[in-house]
Amino acid sequence: MEKINSLLRKTFLFLIAFYPWINYVFKKVPKLGSFWDDLLILTFFLFSVFVGYKRIKDLVILPSVLFAILFASVSILGFVFNNYLFLAFQHQFRLLFEPFFVFIAVFLINPNKDEIHFYLKSLVFSSVLLGLHGIYQYVKKVPTPAQWVDKDLERTSIYTRAFSVVGSPNVLAGYLELGLPVAFYYVFEHKDYIKKALYLVASFSILGGLLLTFSRGGWLGAFGSLFTAFATFSPIIAISLVFLGFFAIYIIPVLRLRIISLVDPSYIQKSLDSGGRLFRWKYGLVNGFEHPLFGSGLGTFGSSAGQKYGYFSYTSMDSVYVNVFAETGFLGIISFVLFISYGFANFVYKFFSEKKLIYLFLGTSILAILIHIFVENLFDVWGITLNFWFISALSEVLND
Repeated sequence: MEKINSLLRKTFLFLIAFYPWINYVFKKVPKLGSFWDDLLILTFFLFSVFVGYKRIKDLVILPSVLFAILFASVSILGFVFNNYLFLAFQHQFRLLFEPFFVFIAVFLINPNKDEIHFYLKSLVFSSVLLGLHGIYQYVKKVPTPAQWVDKDLERTSIYTRAFSVVGSPNVLAGYLELGLPVAFYYVFEHKDYIKKALYLVASFSILGGLLLTFSRGGWLGAFGSLFTAFATFSPIIAISLVFLGFFAIYIIPVLRLRIISLVDPSYIQKSLDSGGRLFRWKYGLVNGFEHPLFGSGLGTFGSSAGQKYGYFSYTSMDSVYVNVFAETGFLGIISFVLFISYGFANFVYKFFSEKKLIYLFLGTSILAILIHIFVENLFDVWGITLNFWFISALSEVLND
């Protein structure tokens, strides 16, 4: 029975770590592709209740769970007071809260050290495959949609952006920035030089794929979080990382163009024009200030639900924080930030208490996403949020 239990646990861990690849396959299967991820979350949660029912009483004292309840309560009140289409509310509520059941499931099964490292190594392996596939796409100049680059500033230099099997460079960057700090952790953790070298190669494979996404949000999340991590325990590495970054930008024209275009007057003007990113952010902030307590309601402004049900006429808000503020007001954004950032705060506390690198680098994975979602709406992507909540849950169960 114990072997079956262990096999089932590792199966769930593998499915979550390899979500992008499994989702790519299942989406091609008629009917199954539309609900397999719901089935994964439900079965993992039910399995966790069955094997970890004794820990259910401990859930009520977890800050992450309390913050989830707080944010859910604010969201429900926002729906009640704004009185709009329930389908829009239900759609966005589900996107934000269903992946959190993975956090609860991980806490309940309380994986042992071997299972945790099985998951982390699976995540690294999945990320390596995504990175290598992205590099392959760039080398083969796989055609990509014209809207992925600025036709006035970048079209003559950027012909392909890596997107692998996930369909979007920004989404691919989100996956890779979760796996990159974990790969670096194993470089520092292993005493065996062969294993160190293997994980160093893995790290550069992920890094190469990340660079070729040309996702500035992904770069910001990955390098910002890694700089913070390295500065904490080795300022020399952190400074070296900055110099390497500037050196890469200096010698690789396409990277330099992608960065410099951010401050180009024509880019800024287009972003400020109707439908541009800065325009949408301003529009969202105005909406939040016009509905300061509960916003205009979850699913009514900038989210995928808002677009689907006709409440928002533009593309995605391209910022989870602005989106949540517009839809749930000050009470919503405060409770949301507490909800998603507690795992990071817990890892930081454990690192400074115990000085173990695994806490630092897992916290770095979470921080990368927390930074990236300032400029992208990645919380609509379940493969990212499932792994985000899995790693967050490790802050409660990991005792390395």
